[in-house]
Amino acid sequence: MASLDWKLLTAFEAVARHRNFSRAAAELNVQQPAVSRRVAALEASLGITLLHRTRPHATLTPEGEILFRGLVDGFEQVRTALDQVRRHAQRNVVTVNTTIGFASCYLMKRLPAFRAAHPEISVELVSRDQNESYGVDNADLVIVFDAPDRLPGIRHARIFSEVLVAAARPGFVQDLPDDPTALADRPLLHLTSGLHGDDWRTFLAGTGIVANAPRSDLRFTSFMVYLHAALNGEGIMLGWETLLQDHFDLGQLVRITGRRVHTDRGYFVCMTARADTDRSARLFMDWLAGLE
Repeated sequence: MASLDWKLLTAFEAVARHRNFSRAAAELNVQQPAVSRRVAALEASLGITLLHRTRPHATLTPEGEILFRGLVDGFEQVRTALDQVRRHAQRNVVTVNTTIGFASCYLMKRLPAFRAAHPEISVELVSRDQNESYGVDNADLVIVFDAPDRLPGIRHARIFSEVLVAAARPGFVQDLPDDPTALADRPLLHLTSGLHGDDWRTFLAGTGIVANAPRSDLRFTSFMVYLHAALNGEGIMLGWETLLQDHFDLGQLVRITGRRVHTDRGYFVCMTARADTDRSARLFMDWLAGLE
């Protein structure tokens, strides 16, 4: 079947549907003899008769009925696929690889503003938290937390810098002085994944305090679980001030001390090679980098 000419199949399908060679020719915008020759060529290639040339209507042989039903189903699938391809081609999509934490705590609240300003651009967010195989090459932009000399992609822009603050649920601690030494005997939550294993050490550097080794129930590998542990009052977390700002504004978290520790790390938006000439990806990248 792979050697059959598409023109032969479409000619037969049109004749079988209309039960008339002339109507099929008009639909295909060719002369009626051309349709007759194509159907005859299809029959010759198969070695069977597909149509009885009766007047005023052609009739299908049993074999013709089988082929016609198969073509109807097949052509419908092709039409559906073509519609999907056309719709996708007409969409202006920017695929952004990010994390659940960044999307939930920062991006989702701000994304409607971009959509309002650029309704012609669709932003597709893909989380890599549960899909490590979804790599850089599968996205136009990648949002990462890292140092500026360790970033993927062909160019990047800083979204916001890391400013570490200690935070907890309101009322979790009472009358705590604005002094990091007061943290020494409090339950400290630890985010241990990736680059975050030494965050408390970084935060407490120069204070003379050494954070105790965390109990197993105070260690977390997922930022969202870590965050919810703080929201539930299980301990004091370290977080990025900008990322937690909405929680501060809503009164869900409070800063435990006035200590703020700046590092050279931060959240960056990185453009991949496949988006090098993509104007929509550049617009989203510039918008995201200009939010803070």
